[in-house]
Formats: sequence, C-alpha cells, structure tokens
Amino acid sequence: MAAVILSWIYLFFICLLVGTGILGLYKDKKFTLTQYLAAGIVGITVYVEFFSLIGKIGCIAHLVMLAAAILSGCFQRKRLARLWKEYKPVLLSWEGFFYLCFLVLIAFFTSRGTFHTDTNIYHAQAIRLYEEYGLIKGMGNLQLHFAYNSAYFAFASIFSLNWLFGRSLHTTTGFIEVVMCLYAFHGLKAFKTHKSHISDMMRVAVLFYTLVNLTGSMSPASDYATMYFVLFILTAWCENVEKDKDLTIYCLLAVAAVFVATLKFSAGLLVLVAVYPAVYLVKEKRWKETGIYLGSGVVILLPFLIRNFLISGWLLYPFNGIDLFKVEWKIPEEYLLVDANQIKVWGRCLYDVNKIDCPISKWLPIWWEGQERYEQMLLGAVCLGGLLLVIQWAAKSLKHKKIRWDLFTLEMVVVGCLAAWFFMAPFIRYGLAFLFAIIMFAAGEWLSEEKRGLYSIITGSLFFCILVSVSPYWDHYITDAGVFVKQNLTQPYYLAQKDYDRAEVGSCEINGNLIYYPKSGEINDYHVFPGTCYRPMLERSTLMGNEIEDGFKAKEQ
Repeated sequence: MAAVILSWIYLFFICLLVGTGILGLYKDKKFTLTQYLAAGIVGITVYVEFFSLIGKIGCIAHLVMLAAAILSGCFQRKRLARLWKEYKPVLLSWEGFFYLCFLVLIAFFTSRGTFHTDTNIYHAQAIRLYEEYGLIKGMGNLQLHFAYNSAYFAFASIFSLNWLFGRSLHTTTGFIEVVMCLYAFHGLKAFKTHKSHISDMMRVAVLFYTLVNLTGSMSPASDYATMYFVLFILTAWCENVEKDKDLTIYCLLAVAAVFVATLKFSAGLLVLVAVYPAVYLVKEKRWKETGIYLGSGVVILLPFLIRNFLISGWLLYPFNGIDLFKVEWKIPEEYLLVDANQIKVWGRCLYDVNKIDCPISKWLPIWWEGQERYEQMLLGAVCLGGLLLVIQWAAKSLKHKKIRWDLFTLEMVVVGCLAAWFFMAPFIRYGLAFLFAIIMFAAGEWLSEEKRGLYSIITGSLFFCILVSVSPYWDHYITDAGVFVKQNLTQPYYLAQKDYDRAEVGSCEINGNLIYYPKSGEINDYHVFPGTCYRPMLERSTLMGNEIEDGFKAKEQ
C-alpha cells in the first residue's frame, strides 16, 4: 500500500511535467490540473509505443522519459508555479484532507485483491512483452489476445519498473482512478452554483464507475483505462458546453478520442466528436490549426497501427475488412474470423461461434436472460434515460429553443457508440461509460430545467423511475466493496503491493527456445516469458527463425 502511494506520487509528477510540456505549447491558454495530467498520460503512452518499435521498455526508455519530463518542467516552470499557487489552498484545507483520505482508500484497493480474469489471461503477459522486447513480430500467433494491442499496456509498462525493483508494479489503473475521481469531486463542490448540471451528472458517472471498478483497481486492465478516458472526455466536453464553449478544448478532446480508440478499438467511434470542431475550423478557414490537430491524431494513431501490423499482420485486428499486407507473420484469416466471432457470440451470451449468424430476434432474449438482475435494472434505466432525452429534445424543439449543436453532437455520438457496442459485443463492461452517459445526460438536463406544468410531472416521473431502476446496480457494488474490505483487511499488503498471480506451468521447445503455458486453468504467468494461455495456439505456431526476436508465424496447414 505504501509502495502504491509512492508510485502514484512519482506518476503524478512525471505525467504533470510531460503534460505541461505538451499543453504549454498553447502559451496564452490556461488548463486545469486534470487536463495536464491527461495530456501527460497520452504523451507518455504514445512515446512508449514508438520506443517499443526499436527496443524494450526498460531503464533506457525510462531515463529518456525522465529527462524529457525534467526539461519540460524547466521550460514550463512559470506555468507550474502558477498551478501550485492555484491549488495550494486546496491542498491545505479540509477539502485537501478529504482527497488524501480518498487516495489512501483507493491505495488499499490497489494493493490487494483478485486480478481481472483478462489480466491473468493476457494483460500481464502483454506488459511483460513490452518490458522484455518492446515488440515481437507475429506475437498474435502465439496467443490471439496479444494482437488486440491496447496502448494502455504501453503506459503500464513504463511505470512497472521491473528493471529497477525486480518485480512489476501495477498501479496505473489506481492512479487514473484517483485522478478522475478527484477531478469529479472538485467539480461537484460547486454544484449549487451551477445553472446547468449535465457535467455535474457526468462527474457522478465517474464516481459511479469507480464504485463498479473498485475491487479491480489492482488490475492493469484496458477496459478500465478506456472507460475512464471516455468519461473524462464526455465530462470535459459537457463542462465546456456549459462554460467557455472554447473551440480549442473541443479540438483537444477530439484528439483525446483518437487516443481512446488506441486503448480499445471497440470504443473507437468516439472519434466522431471531431465532426463538431472540424466543421468550425473548416468554416472559419483555420487551416493551420486543422493541420495541427489532424497531425496530432496521426501521431497518436501511427504507432498503434504499426504495432498492429507487426504483431498480427493486419492493420486493425480482429477486423478483416482492411486486408493490405501479405507477410510471413500474418495471423491466418480463419483464425481472425473465429476470434472476432467468438467475441461477438460471447457478448451475446451464445458461447458458440457456429451461432454467429443467429438473428437478433433469437439472441436478444438469451442475452437478456444472461444478465444479472441488477444489470437488467441498469439497462432499464438506460432505456428510460433515452426516452427522457427524446422528450427533452422534443420539448426544446416545440419551444423553438436554440439547439446546442456541441451537446447534440456529443449525445448523438454516444448513441452511435452504444449502437455499435450492442451489435458488436454487448458485454456490459465494454459499454459501461456510454450506458452511464445516457442516464446522466437525461438526469443533468432534468436537474437544469424549470419545474412546472404537465411536462414537469412527466419528466419528473421518468427521473424517479430512473433512480429506482439504477439503485440495485450501485447497491450491488457497495456490498461488493464492503465484503472486499472485510476479506482483505488482514492481508499483508500495507507496504508492498500484491504480485501477479502465479501458475503451474509446462513448457514447449521451439528451435531451442522455451515457450510456457499453464498446466491447468487460465493464468498466463507473468513471471515466465514468453507464454501463452492456450496450448493449442502454441501447437499451431512456430518461430520464423532461431530466436524469439525473429517472431512467430502460424504453421502451414
């Protein structure tokens, strides 16, 4: 637990310094602490992805990052001084004490517990890949999950510090959690003074998601980082709608949405928020700025795409619609299709790839029955929230109120993201941020409206039904958190953090190189490398040369 907090302090300063270096390019712009930290996370992640193309993420990669952070701090010392002057009173107040207590609470959850299932299957081993080699061609052939290539593992690997301590820290999820929650708490402080409460309710969504994620804070899971960044972008966008309507902020958030696509491809449609600022940039013929933001998006996307190609032989795995390359290490299309279909049928609770063409009329009832009761209630709340939003927009239209196109664009993009989530792979955890957003948009609008007449009775009744429907969801996770605390209070992790799970492993020799696999269960042991969670995948793969660095390819059938 102590190691977690120390790690976060280090993470905070590095991300802040890098973030001020990036946003400091806007010499006359003022940004919030959270915006600097978010920019730092994006910048560091993209740097690590690029570095991984030429070498492993170890001491040298870390020292380069540290040098860049120090230089950034030197160049931006005046900006940092202003930031300290602004936030110092907060730290030395009861509000700051509350934040400290919250930080300690999250450190408790981040220091112990049970790892996310996918962390044991491939997250931990993907981070080890960064640490040992940076990148291995065709690694997706050894285990298809490696080809998902979430950029979040790059960020996790640079701060794992295995090269320094001899064991890997996994504190980055907890760090992002703390940053986003303090951002939410700080914004909600002025709730009573706000005329519009849409961004306030999105801040509540951040806290709500943290409650859901609390017992998984230790896992470096790509789902968690993706959902936090989605919620941050939605909240910051709504905040800008209500306050400044600053086009620069919309542009930067659109760039951040590109980053989200590299964290998890399934959330990629969020980049459509870029339509709004793009229209204004083109309309006002601000070609230089347009080029800068497009270039920024390309810089973020480029290492992700290059890594996709080198790991899988595909530009966007597991999507076979863009088939550009004929390389030795390319994952065979039949394996890709099975993987893609498996994701879909598992999301639909069918669990059989032969049912991929099952019509929605047949799989929808099965999917619904496959959800827990509290999840069904949440989905009901989302439907009610969507209905309330439609009524609210219709009322505005009838009253000839001016359309807030920035907010309308955001809401339509969220609806689009939900539609894509539902038809592609409707795991609740994949779309949780978007599900929460529908509820919070509607609730925020309702709290911001004047209450009178029949319209108020209808919308108020819907709002009450939403509250009732969503209550079993948070009640379930509050209970989970309480049970977690009770079960883990006596665990010996108050100084050091719990290490990755271990497995009893077997090994297979390929051209003199040992490849590991679990003898039972689904734990791809971080402590041995390289490894695969599934021996059948190993048996259908081979090396392209005599060394691991030469990469993997599929055996000829």
